[in-house]
Amino acid sequence: MRAVIERRADSLDAALAALGAALSARGYAPLDVRKSFRESRAQYKRVEGILEFYAPALAAAFNSRRQEVDDDDAPPPSTLAAAGFPALETLVWPSVAPRDADAAQKIVEGMRPAVTRLRGLAATIVPTDAQIIELARLEMARVSTLGIAGFDAPRTHEAMAECADALEGIRSLFAEIGHRWSEHARGRRAVDSTFARAEQYLRAHPDFDSFDRLTFIAEYAAPAAKALDDIRVAIATTPIRMPRGWRSDAPSVYSPGAFDPHAYANTSAPSPTAAIVALGERLFNEPRLSGNGTRSCASCHVPSNAFADGIAKAVNVRGAGTVFRNTPTLINAGLQPAQFADERAVTLEDQVIEVLLSPAEMGGSVEHAADTLAHDDSYRRDFGSAFGAAPPTAVTPLRVRQALAAYVRSLVAMHSRFDEAVQGNERALTAQERRGFSIFMGKAGCGTCHFAPLFSGNTPPLYLSSDVEVIGTPASPLRPAIPDADSGRARIDHLPAHLRAFKTPSLRNVALTAPYMHHGAFATLDQVIKFYDAGGARGAGARVANQTLSADSLHLTAEERAAIVAFLGSLTDTAGTGAHKHY
Repeated sequence: MRAVIERRADSLDAALAALGAALSARGYAPLDVRKSFRESRAQYKRVEGILEFYAPALAAAFNSRRQEVDDDDAPPPSTLAAAGFPALETLVWPSVAPRDADAAQKIVEGMRPAVTRLRGLAATIVPTDAQIIELARLEMARVSTLGIAGFDAPRTHEAMAECADALEGIRSLFAEIGHRWSEHARGRRAVDSTFARAEQYLRAHPDFDSFDRLTFIAEYAAPAAKALDDIRVAIATTPIRMPRGWRSDAPSVYSPGAFDPHAYANTSAPSPTAAIVALGERLFNEPRLSGNGTRSCASCHVPSNAFADGIAKAVNVRGAGTVFRNTPTLINAGLQPAQFADERAVTLEDQVIEVLLSPAEMGGSVEHAADTLAHDDSYRRDFGSAFGAAPPTAVTPLRVRQALAAYVRSLVAMHSRFDEAVQGNERALTAQERRGFSIFMGKAGCGTCHFAPLFSGNTPPLYLSSDVEVIGTPASPLRPAIPDADSGRARIDHLPAHLRAFKTPSLRNVALTAPYMHHGAFATLDQVIKFYDAGGARGAGARVANQTLSADSLHLTAEERAAIVAFLGSLTDTAGTGAHKHY
């Protein structure tokens, strides 16, 4: 491990020195700058897996695109600005202007001390078998989600080459340390060969727009992930337990049952037994949870309508006016690290408090609901049985929250035709849907915010954080240059950068949950895609200085938009959620 890190540090340092020289040369040549930039980032990618695992804050110094880093040594997320290579890319690609050369040079100079820290890291690491396997599987997940979407290469579009460099780095690491598993030579060869095949496929298909993402995931990334997991099982190493939504014993993020909804639960949440979930379902359909006894959760989150309601905004609980925002689906809500469009609640348990207390939504409180139900003998028995408590005192506000949250977490549906395809049955998608997936992850850039395979803002590979985005959603699609007045996340944290910022929602079951956006302004998916295609609010001429969506047109054809819509339809799955039930 030390030898690998030291060699990578030397190569990265030399590449950065060459980039700095190219930038500072009198009458610098843009071609030389781009060549040096490519080589520098290639050297970083070859050590990325090690750095992201052992020193995520140091990795952010080299390659941060507004991602928060869960690390004690990380800088405070006060700016969330691009740093390292992403910041450089905006200055030197496609060519560096004279006014940007000095700024680019300063970024390069600022990265050189990080290389020294990288060398220092080498002396501190004593890797275990579990750590080596874990960093490899995390890097494969990073490649097969963020990497193939071009998350780190939005301007160069050289994502395939950079993904190949990342896998080459893992292969070279295994070549150095593979002897420690000498009794499992066959498994080691399987890891090397599957990673090599994946790397070769990436290098053989470098064009970003035409790259077949489904083929790569199903035929190359999945076998490599399985080979890694086979080694883990063979050497009987215990998976590393760390905070994350992706299960530690699931080979790939695309594997069946890969995500653990309980990972997002409140720390005091009990294990979701069948009795607690059943109680939660009963509560979900109980009108007495509302202040006036007229509305249940299911009144707006209609099970037969994919747990949405099919209208722009629900009627106020008092019967006059509407609620503040559109009703989202609750299917897979348990796989989100933050709730509400403005992310004002962290857990589903917190969300219950907010919804019951809202004068527009339920007009009551969790305390009022618990007090009301405590006078019902059948509820006292159900709460007592589910929580192992004495019936007379079993109904409490906390248990109301816990039961409702447990039920919503049970509404996980990850068995769509898309899931079937990435798990090996590629014929589950039509040719149009397959192409739509590649456009979604490629030319359209959707996969750089709606991260696969959850297709929400939940960020790979740990799936524990969700950022907000500003696209300048209009009040009406007929007037795209006039943004909606809802202040979004800024209403909660009062940050100017978060004015009109909203959570990136999951696109699973999106074909069933029209109308769209936080206020239900768009009636069809094609309208939504056209808005993105035109560059959001700024593309339409609005002054939205903090827009995080590029204002440039995507230049999507009508056929390409139709392919994306077809792909989104392949994400439909309500099985096991009770969506067939009518109450």
